[in-house]
Amino acid sequence: MNVNINNEYGKLKSVVVASAAYFNPDSLALNNETIKFYAENGGVPSKDDILKEQKVFWDKLRELNVDVLEAELIDGVKGQMFTRDLAFVIGNKFFISNMRKENRRLAINGWENIINEISSENVVRVPANVYLEGGDVVVDCNTVYVGISERTTMEGVLFLKEVLGSEYEVIPLKLKPKFLHLDVVFTIINPNIALVYKEGIDEKSYDLLNKYNKIEVTDKEQFELATNVFVVDPNNVIVNSAHKRIIDEIKKIGINVIEVDLTETAKDGGAFRCMTCPIERDV
Repeated sequence: MNVNINNEYGKLKSVVVASAAYFNPDSLALNNETIKFYAENGGVPSKDDILKEQKVFWDKLRELNVDVLEAELIDGVKGQMFTRDLAFVIGNKFFISNMRKENRRLAINGWENIINEISSENVVRVPANVYLEGGDVVVDCNTVYVGISERTTMEGVLFLKEVLGSEYEVIPLKLKPKFLHLDVVFTIINPNIALVYKEGIDEKSYDLLNKYNKIEVTDKEQFELATNVFVVDPNNVIVNSAHKRIIDEIKKIGINVIEVDLTETAKDGGAFRCMTCPIERDV
């Protein structure tokens, strides 16, 4: 299997996803601020709601000629549909994350059918003493941004620098407390444009993003994970149909927006980018 990711916006060829069939709203941990809010204000989504939204999303990807690779489910493991956290690709290297939450680590066992198709020399396992999750990694050619967050530590940045070498500049971005991953406050949609929630990033780290023209996201939009869109190719980006202002702003820059309702899934703390682990994009 080819592995190649050089940015967040090249034409997507293959992506790893996982079904939400394991989802049990009665066993959700309420330590996540998003889940806690919905549990206290109108209830968490049902499994059927999430599966319906997921099917529409996957069908859209297939319509755009993306090879959708489905990981197998592992009994009793949390958050398996959020494949982004479990692994990530930079260049031709497939990194297997070391997850901060022990109850999510075993999910990678459901990827054996996929990992076995990747050349072993391209597979890198993050060491057990280093916390580094895919939701904190954003790639833009030779620059890799890494969120220092609830889930990823500075040791993760140093590990990436060691593995990637001088070919890449690895830039840590410190997130403010309570923000789970970098991609809930910052997502690149083309070489010049990024969606950013300014209040989620430390001021000095925010200044490191000056190369991008920014679509600033509001408090409410961020809470609903409006930053967590998914670019399929340079001309198409998938956005939650509920986020009309974001949709209009992206259309203004000449990118086609594919609207998919992901309102219920987002209540579980993740959206389109969280639900996808790209394996290969065109350069």
